[in-house]
Amino acid sequence: MALLIDTRKVVPEDREESLHEAFAQAAVPRHISLSTEAVGSTRVDGWMFGSTKLFCPESPGLKVIRTPTRGHLDPIIALCLQSRGTGRFQQEGQQWTLMPGQVIMAGPTSPNEFLITGATSAFEIPFEEIGLPFETVRKASGQLLASPLLPLVTAYLMSLRREAESVSCSAGAGSVGAATTHLVRALIVSAAEDGRHIGSVLADALLPRIMAYVRQHLTDRSLTPASIARAHSISVRYLYKLCDDAGVRLVEWIIEERLEGARRCLSAPDSASQTIALVAHKWGFKDPSHFSSRFRRAYGVSPRELQRHSRPQYQDQL
Repeated sequence: MALLIDTRKVVPEDREESLHEAFAQAAVPRHISLSTEAVGSTRVDGWMFGSTKLFCPESPGLKVIRTPTRGHLDPIIALCLQSRGTGRFQQEGQQWTLMPGQVIMAGPTSPNEFLITGATSAFEIPFEEIGLPFETVRKASGQLLASPLLPLVTAYLMSLRREAESVSCSAGAGSVGAATTHLVRALIVSAAEDGRHIGSVLADALLPRIMAYVRQHLTDRSLTPASIARAHSISVRYLYKLCDDAGVRLVEWIIEERLEGARRCLSAPDSASQTIALVAHKWGFKDPSHFSSRFRRAYGVSPRELQRHSRPQYQDQL
């Protein structure tokens, strides 16, 4: 998935129906309504990371309603992150206003309404994968601000939203989804103050934090397993254990992420101003020939070929 719908590209009489279809296509069972100005200017994107779903509407006035259709609502794990503008969330007679950078968690089986005036990122995880009692999740949804992990989770979700396109297309997308589940599980347990699970989930929360740290330091040529472990006050051996348990081959994953960063640089229209060696150096590769070899293996073309066909004078041929 990526772009699900942009109502500006749909004929006016089909816009609202097409928006309903986009929600259905993404398997997000919601009712929607649009303000007059939103009918022609609403966009919805979506991505999958394993079984973790990221659904991102942008609109000047989109109301998303979760209500029972067969007498009950199946339990969900859903967190909404406001990216731009404001969001108004109503549930069980209470109302919250979300500003950019704020997160709220829906009750697992509670009817609710969310009015989007801007851009919102909704993360959904299958309830059965969170591995926690219903009552723990319900309690946490009402007191998310009590969790000391909330700033960490918020920063991680913001980072994942920014990199959603490249991460969802990478070989590690499923591992990122699993890591997200671990981190959200830790958030829920700490918010609910559930001592039965707190020890294990805090350990589980380390991997998403590590992955976010690595993405922030991909262009740092001194990034190594030892420096990553040192930054998180753990041993290199424990770092590898965390990654292995999640199915993440740490060094290979770092190389894949760096190659993707280099690919984006070389695909830019102004990439001709940068030499291949400079791009390789920027993205942590000390040997340009090794970089070129890995790049061709990953993308089927050499860095120079990709750069040449990304120049403006070639755009009409692509």
